[in-house]
Amino acid sequence: MKKPAKNVVLGLMVAAAFNASAAFAYTDQVMDPATSYDSAVKVRQVNYACQSKRQVKVTYGFDKKNLPTYAQAYLNGKTRFLPINLARSFNNDDLTVFGDAENFSLITDPLRFNNYQHLSISVQDANSEFLYKECHVKSVKRIKG
Repeated sequence: MKKPAKNVVLGLMVAAAFNASAAFAYTDQVMDPATSYDSAVKVRQVNYACQSKRQVKVTYGFDKKNLPTYAQAYLNGKTRFLPINLARSFNNDDLTVFGDAENFSLITDPLRFNNYQHLSISVQDANSEFLYKECHVKSVKRIKG
């Protein structure tokens, strides 16, 4: 059996390293829960009315730049803390997503401190099934900041 050329082996090693780092980069895009909580200088609680006459209450944290850091909600019998997912939020230009694909996800239009009280949300479970859909703001409560 002929030995592969050095540059082919090196190319395969570089490709493997790149793929591995890309996978780690994706998981690193979910903000660390402690960091997302600690960096919140403003906290607001929003009550939503959703399809099928369902309701959900979500607490959001915002940092010094008025960007969201986390969402927290009572889902499937437990309080769930959902750090912002920067990888799934498309750099916060098109969509804001909290949580990750392996757990719960809260999805909305680009969320900022100056517009959170006007945006609708949807919440999905780990199977991408909607728990809450087309939720509209009913009321807002200031918690901190």
